[in-house]
Amino acid sequence: MIDNDLFHPRSIAVVGASAGPMNVHSQMFLDNLVGFGFQGKIYPINPGTAEISGLKAYPNLAAVPGPVDLVTSLIPAASTPRLIRECVAAGVKTVQLFTAGFAETGEPEETRLQDEIVEIARQGNVRLIGPNCVGIYCPASGITYCSDFPREPGDIAFITQSGSYTYLTVRMAAPRGVRFSKVVSMGNAADVNEIELLEYLAEDPDTAVIGAYIEGTRDGARFFRVLKETAERKPVIVIKKGSTAAGRRGTSSHTGAMSGDDMVWDTAIKQAGAIRVEDAEEMVDLLTTFTHFPVPQSRRTVVVGAGGGVSVRASDQCEAGGLVLPPIPDKLRDQLAGHISAAGSMLRNPVDVLPERVGQSAWEAILGALDSWEDVDLFLWQICPEIEPFREEEFRKMVVEVRRGMMGTFRRLSKPKAVAVQAVESGPGLASLDALRTICQEHEIAFYPSVVRAARAIGLFMDYQSRTKTGSAG
Repeated sequence: MIDNDLFHPRSIAVVGASAGPMNVHSQMFLDNLVGFGFQGKIYPINPGTAEISGLKAYPNLAAVPGPVDLVTSLIPAASTPRLIRECVAAGVKTVQLFTAGFAETGEPEETRLQDEIVEIARQGNVRLIGPNCVGIYCPASGITYCSDFPREPGDIAFITQSGSYTYLTVRMAAPRGVRFSKVVSMGNAADVNEIELLEYLAEDPDTAVIGAYIEGTRDGARFFRVLKETAERKPVIVIKKGSTAAGRRGTSSHTGAMSGDDMVWDTAIKQAGAIRVEDAEEMVDLLTTFTHFPVPQSRRTVVVGAGGGVSVRASDQCEAGGLVLPPIPDKLRDQLAGHISAAGSMLRNPVDVLPERVGQSAWEAILGALDSWEDVDLFLWQICPEIEPFREEEFRKMVVEVRRGMMGTFRRLSKPKAVAVQAVESGPGLASLDALRTICQEHEIAFYPSVVRAARAIGLFMDYQSRTKTGSAG
């Protein structure tokens, strides 16, 4: 069973840390602890130097003057059996092995080496994370391997058999206001694995939603039993990779996992009551939805914003994602027409309105009228920077400030709401997207980098809410 000390160690030793200024691994696992504000003791371990990054270095774990809860291994695979024995002797609780060169290679000798270190660790009551992983990110404890990960904790947990997916997921989610309680890269999962982590996170009071990247599992029956038990308590969102023949070869060489038949996985994930998504983008879209989007009464949506062909496009994308766009009744359309010029406008849902053009008072009146419309239960404001005539920086800055004020009005609507951009490719368009995303983060509004992704995420979110409401996982 996983202990809380795994995420809240009082001391960390980095074995194989180096004083070299370009040593990337020491920067990841030593310097980032210092910079991130880890409050416990930090011990660099290297017999060839007396000081690393301003910290006293020690030749081995036995020389450390106090207890060590967590060890990070940066040394070669062949040296790890001796290290694990030292950890057992020193009473270390957990070792996370950035070290690679084990079962993921597919070679018998390296697989035996992985089995050996697991056996040593288990006999000595030491838990292993990895090998072949980046380990733990826990902002509440000041633990990170990446300097630009957010320092403030949230209530999302993410577990993954791929270290790269931690970077993708955390960095993609951060500018959208999603924050994490715990992120664990488990690599080969030779000891601590996806099953134990799900069991732990199901009980974790700091975690409300769980995301997982899975390539395979060594105990399918137990995994799906635990997944079902966890999904009965909290939303669980799963990326399952390795579905093609090429992907299955990739998972074997990546983590040594047994990936299995994709149709079996798909059915089992759904029967467990979890949500399967395609990749990191869809994962982050759903995490954004769970974080910032209250549960609507229905899928009936009103879309406001950039119009013309873009609105027609948005209509198709919304309905393809499972949202419903009711037509605006004549009486409400007449009311809106008092604030929007009929020329060049659409008042049939989507509502073709450029708030930057109509002004704040008209924007407030339009949103107020739509908010009182009883036939819709959620708002989507679509913005298309690529159709705007503003390319000079001073004009774009002006538009950003106007939108910041109008976002405050949008936020005050009584119904669930989200913002999505359309078709962004150019440099100025991407700058506008970034500014909008920042504004939405400030206002705690769900933001999506496309309408189709917004509709898909909200649709999956509503599917999940419907299942949990009826008690059915099918």
